[in-house]
Amino acid sequence: MDINILDHFDKNCVVFDIKPKSKKIILSSILDHLIEKKKIDSEKKKEILKVLLQREEMGSTAIGGHIALPHARISSIDNILVCFAISNAGVNFDSLDQEPVNIVALLISNQKEAGLHLKMLAFLARMLRDKYFVQQLKNTHTEEEVIALVAKQQQAIR
Repeated sequence: MDINILDHFDKNCVVFDIKPKSKKIILSSILDHLIEKKKIDSEKKKEILKVLLQREEMGSTAIGGHIALPHARISSIDNILVCFAISNAGVNFDSLDQEPVNIVALLISNQKEAGLHLKMLAFLARMLRDKYFVQQLKNTHTEEEVIALVAKQQQAIR
């Protein structure tokens, strides 16, 4: 199956300047942004946040290299949603390498989409393994720059 991240990601799914707070506050603020941009319904926030935090309790999704990949499968979500949150300063996400996280790539999908969820998660991890790409993402200032970089990186790893 050929994954196109741009089918699930647009300029409304980019959050800049996330603040170095707790994981819960960081994830909550990302969800607030997605609610504001009408990507998720406000009544689903509590459930999504709960599932994301339960996943974090199993082990941090901060995989090193300044990247975190929080993810959840929720029965009340219809489509796959990808969101990139960028912090120039870096945030504490209990990273495996003890380094601050600059890119939080959030993935939310429907409970029934286990296969596609895993493929998308693997694809995101593959994209974000490129240190140069991560550095470029960190230095973006507009949603359009992020979209262009993601599109370019997607083409490069196919």
